[in-house]
Amino acid sequence: MNINLASPAHYALVCPQDFSSRMNDYWTSPRPIGLGQHSSAPLKILWRIMGENFRAAIEEASLGVQSPWRILQPPTGSGKTQGTCVYAAMQAQRNLEGHLKPIGMLVVTRLIEEADKIRDTINAIAGRPVAIVNHSSNAAGPEALRASDVVVITHQAFLNAKRNLKGDNWAAWERLVSWRGGKRLLTVIDEALANVVDESSATADNLAFVLGIIPQAVRQALPEQVQVLEQVYSVLLAYVSDQDGDSAMSMIWGEKEAPGAIDLSPLRAAMGELRYDRLVGTRSNHKNHAWLAARVAETLEAVQSCLDQFAYYAKEGKYHSINSAALAVPLNTPGPVVLDATAKSNFLWDLFEERHVCPPVPSHARDYNNVTLHVARGTRLGKNAMIDHIKERLPRVRRAVEAALGGGRSLFVCAHKDVEDTIVRGWRDKSAMMVDVGHWNAVDGRNDWQDFDAALILGLPYRPQTWATNMFCALQGSQDDKWLQSPEWKQFKNVRKEMERRQMSVSVIQAINRICCRHVIDAEGNCPPADIFIVLPQDAVGEAVLDAIKADMPGIAVRQWAFELDPPKQKRPRESSHTRLIAYMEELPAGAVSLSEIQHSLKLTSLKKLRETLNAADHPTTQALAELGVTYVAGVGRGSKSFLMKAA
Repeated sequence: MNINLASPAHYALVCPQDFSSRMNDYWTSPRPIGLGQHSSAPLKILWRIMGENFRAAIEEASLGVQSPWRILQPPTGSGKTQGTCVYAAMQAQRNLEGHLKPIGMLVVTRLIEEADKIRDTINAIAGRPVAIVNHSSNAAGPEALRASDVVVITHQAFLNAKRNLKGDNWAAWERLVSWRGGKRLLTVIDEALANVVDESSATADNLAFVLGIIPQAVRQALPEQVQVLEQVYSVLLAYVSDQDGDSAMSMIWGEKEAPGAIDLSPLRAAMGELRYDRLVGTRSNHKNHAWLAARVAETLEAVQSCLDQFAYYAKEGKYHSINSAALAVPLNTPGPVVLDATAKSNFLWDLFEERHVCPPVPSHARDYNNVTLHVARGTRLGKNAMIDHIKERLPRVRRAVEAALGGGRSLFVCAHKDVEDTIVRGWRDKSAMMVDVGHWNAVDGRNDWQDFDAALILGLPYRPQTWATNMFCALQGSQDDKWLQSPEWKQFKNVRKEMERRQMSVSVIQAINRICCRHVIDAEGNCPPADIFIVLPQDAVGEAVLDAIKADMPGIAVRQWAFELDPPKQKRPRESSHTRLIAYMEELPAGAVSLSEIQHSLKLTSLKKLRETLNAADHPTTQALAELGVTYVAGVGRGSKSFLMKAA
C-alpha cells in the first residue's frame, strides 16, 4: 500500500482543547440542540484526553508509523460515542480549509442501528452530509466511500475486512481505509470488539457425519481432499482413545508443524451442491437441508483452519474435537483508538501486550451512589441449567423482584437467548410493570433500555473451556501440552480461569449499564436512582464479578438480596433405627428373629446401642415392642445368639 506521507503540521488537525469545549457545549445545551446533560471538571478533562489521543493517533498514522492500539476507558455515560460524533463533525469542518491536508475517519460500532444513529448525529452536528454508513443493510458505493470524510461501519464489517486479507483480497480493506484525502488516519472503535478471534472446531461426530455422507462421485473426483479429511479424523480418534475424564486438551500440531498445502475449497464447493435432506430422508425439507448443509460447511471450514494453523485436541463432556483459532482484528488499522468502558476487566488488552497502550482517564467522572446492587447467591446459572429450570424459577423471580420494586417501575432483564421467549410470555406479557428482555451477546452498546430504572441479570454467560485457549493462542501463538494442562502466564497461575472471570465481568457490567445509570444528572456525575438484581455463584467467579462491578461503578451500594433461585430442598425427616425396628417387627409373623438378622435388614452399623435399649424395660422402644407381643431374649454364653420373639 502506498502512503502519502506529510508532516503532521500540514494536516487539518483538531485542537484537543477546542474539542473539549465544543463537546461541553453540546453536552450541556438543551435538546434538541444538544444533550441536556450536566457537565463537570472531570468530564472536561476526559474529553480533552480523548481529543489528545485522537490527534496523536492521526499524527503517527500520517508519518507512516503503525500506532499502538490506544485503549481509553471512559466510564459508561461519559459521552464517548457522542464525543466521537462531535470530533468527527469538527474534523470534517477542518477539512474544508483547503491549505491543509484533510483527515478521513473510520468509526466502528457494534450494531447496524447504532451505525445509522452515529451517521445521523455526525451529519446533524456538522450541518451537512459528511458521514456515510457501509454495512449489509446499506452498502456504500465506491464514489461515496471516496468522497466522505467519515465512514461508519459495524464491528462485523471491520472483522470481515481482515478475513478477506487472508486470501490476499485487499479490495474491501482498501475501500474502507482510502478516500480522496489519501489514507484515512483515524479509526475509532466504539466499545470492545466482539468476536476478535475466529474460533474453529470440528467434533469427531461431525467429521464422521461428513465422511459418511460424501457421495462416491465426489470421492472419485477429489481423492486427495477426502484422504486428508480421513487422516484428520483418524488423528482425532487416536487422541480420543488416549484420554480419560470429562475434560482434556493436547496439542496435535503447532503453527510450524501445520500440514497446510491442501485446499479443501473444491470439496466444500462439491458438497455445497448436494441436497442433504434427500440424502438422509425420503422427502424434501428445506429447513433440514439448510441445517445439514451448514453443519458440513462449518466442519470443512474448521478442518481447513486447523490444517493451515495450529491444532489441538479438546474434550468437553462427551464431545471430542479438533480446534484452532486466529486473530480477526486488522492490526494494521490506521490510527486505532478503542473506547472501551470495560477495558479494566477485558483481558484481551493484556494479551495485546506492547501492541497497545492504556492512557489514564479521570477516575471520578461518574458516581453511582444512586444505584443499589441487590446480590443473591445461587447455583446452576449457566445456559443449560437455566433452560431446564426456567419455568419453575421464573414465578419465584418475578414475585421477588416485583415485591422489591413495587409499582411504576421499568425492568430490563438480561438472560440467555433460549429462555428469552419464556420470560416474555411468563412475565412481560402478564405484568403491570414495564418489562423488556435482552439476551447475552446482543445487548452490549445498545441504548434500547437507557430509560429503564431497574435491571435483572438472570443466568450467567459461561463460555466453553476452549474459548480462553483460543483467545490466548490467537494472540500469543500456539502453546505446548505443558501449557494446555497447566496454563501459566506472567503472574497468573491459571490464565484461562482469569480470562473466564474477566470476560464474565465484562459481559455483566455491559448488561447492567444498559439502563438509566448511564445518564448523568448533576455535576458530581451521579445518575438517576436505579436498582439492579443479580444472582451470582458463591465461588471465585462470583467474587470476581462483584469486585469488577464495584471497581467500574464507584459508589454503588451493594445489598444482600434474600432470594433463593431454587426452593430449598425438603429434607426427609430421618427415620430413627428405633422407629424402623418397631415397623419391622410389626410386619413380621410370629416367631423368633436374631439380632444379627435385624442388623442386616435395617442396615445398622452396630448392635451395642440396640442391646442397651432392649435391656431397659422402661425404654419407650422396649415398651412399644411389648405392646406388639415382642420380647427380647439375650444370648447366654459363647456362641449363643440374642433374638426377639414375637408371640402369636
